Amino acid sequence: MSVRKRIKPENIIHVRDLQQANAALGEIAQLARNLEIISADMNESIDRIKRASEAFAAPRRARLEALANGLSAFAEFHKATLFEKRRGIELTFGAFGFRRSSEVKPTGRGTWAQVLERIKELGEREVIRIREDVNRDALRAWSEERLALLGVDRIDKDVFWYEPKTAALSQEAARGLPMDAVANREEVL
Repeated sequence: MSVRKRIKPENIIHVRDLQQANAALGEIAQLARNLEIISADMNESIDRIKRASEAFAAPRRARLEALANGLSAFAEFHKATLFEKRRGIELTFGAFGFRRSSEVKPTGRGTWAQVLERIKELGEREVIRIREDVNRDALRAWSEERLALLGVDRIDKDVFWYEPKTAALSQEAARGLPMDAVANREEVL
């Protein structure tokens, strides 16, 4: 069994009673709401920048595609003379040419799903990709003895949780209670 080093939290506000705990939860709810707003604003700004960048890049992409298509058409048209003895041409600003490549595809109107079924029927498993991974959820149901056979330890622990009620913030604000008192940690905690 591995030894775990105890980590002492550095950023901590001391809560001394239930009233302070409630105030802390209120502040947590307010901060969580503020962070959601900040995140939404950030995502909106990112989306706006992406749209502007796409609009700026679109004519350049179209020009690049047109030039590449023109270069390809030129090479195809002059293939017999330019590439009679060589596969590529090196120029000042780059190179172009033809490479031998091969691809596989289903014959006729066949689909890859049909090919997969045929591979299974023939037992040719070496051409099937399988991603292996440990199912940790399934391991949680195993006994200690079975886990030990695998070299796995079960570590039970109490995990602290909290759940702020953001709806309560709206109710408190509606009753006129000052939320800035909750926001000021030194006064409340």
